[in-house]
Amino acid sequence: MKPSLSTTARLPRAAGARGFTLVELCVGVGLGAALLSQAVPSFQQMREQQRLRAEAEVLASDLRFARSEAARLHADVVLRISGKGSQACYVLHTGANGDCDCSGGQPVCRAPGAEIIKSHALPAGAGLTLSANVETMRYQYRQGLVTPAGSLNLSLRDGTTIRQVVAVSGRARSCYAGAAVSGLPKCR
Repeated sequence: MKPSLSTTARLPRAAGARGFTLVELCVGVGLGAALLSQAVPSFQQMREQQRLRAEAEVLASDLRFARSEAARLHADVVLRISGKGSQACYVLHTGANGDCDCSGGQPVCRAPGAEIIKSHALPAGAGLTLSANVETMRYQYRQGLVTPAGSLNLSLRDGTTIRQVVAVSGRARSCYAGAAVSGLPKCR
């Protein structure tokens, strides 16, 4: 009679067969979790820096746009910064320095003849702040100059800052202050 294998019979382990024990599996999962817990903050920091870079590029682009619009419209263009910190916004407009504002959440001009060209508010909950050493900059269409020259800072909570330095000539350059931002020179 031939021996039959039943479903409950244990087969002997083949020589050289490999596998993981439950203890080895638990140690591996624990090590993986520990490594992942170290990587998550780095990913968060990387996302915040990407957000900072994106907003800094929008600001730099808008500074160039204000200069070109002044030449195109044959009219002075004003950059006005309203609000403070994470509630800050800016508006590009024609007219006098204080004619338009965006601090109420919507860009508004209060003087006749003033027109909004563009406005931008920081994204809510992005952890970014906008500050400047001037409230308004006037891009003059005749000479192509900016008065007054100034600096605009976009910063993260940890102090990482990208600064847009606007020269009297109207040209803007980017640099970093505080923690290093790759690809940008340090502000002097």
